Amino acid sequence: MKRTFGIKTGLLVVSFMALLLWTNLAYRVSAQSEGLNSISDQQVSTSNSIAQLNEEAAILYRQALENNIEEVRGSILRISKSLEHISFEGQTTVEGIHALSETVVEVKQAVVKVKNDDASLQQSSAKLRLAADSLANPTKPLWLQYYKIVKNDLDALSAATDQGQTAAVLANRYTVLEEHYETIRPAALIRREPYEIAQMDAWLSHTKGLTAAKQPDLAQLKSMVGHGEELVNQLFGREKDESAFVPFVQGPDRRAAGLLISSVIVATLSYAGYRKYRAQQQGIFPFRR
Repeated sequence: MKRTFGIKTGLLVVSFMALLLWTNLAYRVSAQSEGLNSISDQQVSTSNSIAQLNEEAAILYRQALENNIEEVRGSILRISKSLEHISFEGQTTVEGIHALSETVVEVKQAVVKVKNDDASLQQSSAKLRLAADSLANPTKPLWLQYYKIVKNDLDALSAATDQGQTAAVLANRYTVLEEHYETIRPAALIRREPYEIAQMDAWLSHTKGLTAAKQPDLAQLKSMVGHGEELVNQLFGREKDESAFVPFVQGPDRRAAGLLISSVIVATLSYAGYRKYRAQQQGIFPFRR
């Protein structure tokens, strides 16, 4: 009788342990599911906000080209307010966020002095348009289409250097290149590493000094143009090969897997104990030599 009571007690303990393990596992899986749903909802909300920002920036750009100043003012105010409610975590770097904010400030400043400088408003609105698009379209942003324009600017500067053009011509060629680069710079900074932009900025600064000299050093300028082509190719991703490796996908949580395995083992032991108990109740005992 005592032996039977001990077996029953053991079975109850084992069964209770199995129940606890299964309950823990079910709770953890449920919590993970709720967490994933929350993250997914937040990502959808952020994507929608960025898409709206991009649409508003496109509208602002068209209004700036049409010189609809009042409409531009309304758009830039809506964009400023929307930026306060967008979570940029995982969207871009701190430098990218700062670059986007700067374009908004530039548009605001250009609107104030638009009567004296219409071109300033158009350029600043173009910068904002490209920056917002870069944030909304990480794979194929519009600013990448500027590659041919910037490459042509470099070729023009290179040709002027080879021909030994005057300092005024060289300075003009550089100014056109710098203007196009400044237009895409915020958009590029949103998607590229800060060091890549820093390299390009340093190259432009040095090249500007060479072209601004009364008697430019043509040999050094030619060398700098060649280096600039490499940096431009790097900036626009023309020298980067697509990775042939499959991205790493994180497997299931190890703790959850451990609980599952432990639960299976406990359930198996419980069933074995139950079979042994039934056999003993029916007078069937394992044969021992």
